[in-house]
Amino acid sequence: MTTNPFLLKTFDEKLDFLLHYIYENGGSEYIGQSFSSHDSYGLCGCDNPGQFKRIMDALISKKWVTFDNVTETAEAGGNTFYFGTILTEAGIQEVKKKLPQLPMLSLLNSKIETGDNIIDSKINHARELFVREPTTMDNMRSACEALSFVLEPLRKDLKTVIADADVEHFFHLINKFDIRHNNDFTKTLHHPEQLEWVFYSLLNTINAYTKLKSRLNL
Repeated sequence: MTTNPFLLKTFDEKLDFLLHYIYENGGSEYIGQSFSSHDSYGLCGCDNPGQFKRIMDALISKKWVTFDNVTETAEAGGNTFYFGTILTEAGIQEVKKKLPQLPMLSLLNSKIETGDNIIDSKINHARELFVREPTTMDNMRSACEALSFVLEPLRKDLKTVIADADVEHFFHLINKFDIRHNNDFTKTLHHPEQLEWVFYSLLNTINAYTKLKSRLNL
């Protein structure tokens, strides 16, 4: 899983994502994995190998991972290899505590390809806008609006992979809120949690549509 650095802002977010990555790629079954600071730092959106090493140090300090062997080369920059990386019981429990939130983080970082570079750039811009610091209702609303504009032209195509009634119900729900329409029938959203629900609903619908379309060769 590769992430874009702008999608994971803080050190803790990057640490949590790497812990989740290890869990999803064999860690839940105690399968050892190997990493190197020079080649693996992009996995969790680290800015450089040094930050990746600090994240690994934090995982060790918290006793969430163990290793068969850690080797640091003498080359310029000091590449550090982590062989046989395995989650501890405490590490596995830490992941499980956060599983309800982590799928949303994975959705933010998942690669969505519609086959249209312009549409893909709009989706990526919306994701960046949604997590931009400082978080504002205006940015979150604009991100939702951008995704709604991506979905609207796909309304008919969505019905090839999602039941007609479900598609119409989905758009009815979206249009009830003040994302694209402002009239007496829309409901104003006052809280970020409401916009989070709208944003992730839109993004997950786009993600499901592109994956199903590819799988079914439509």
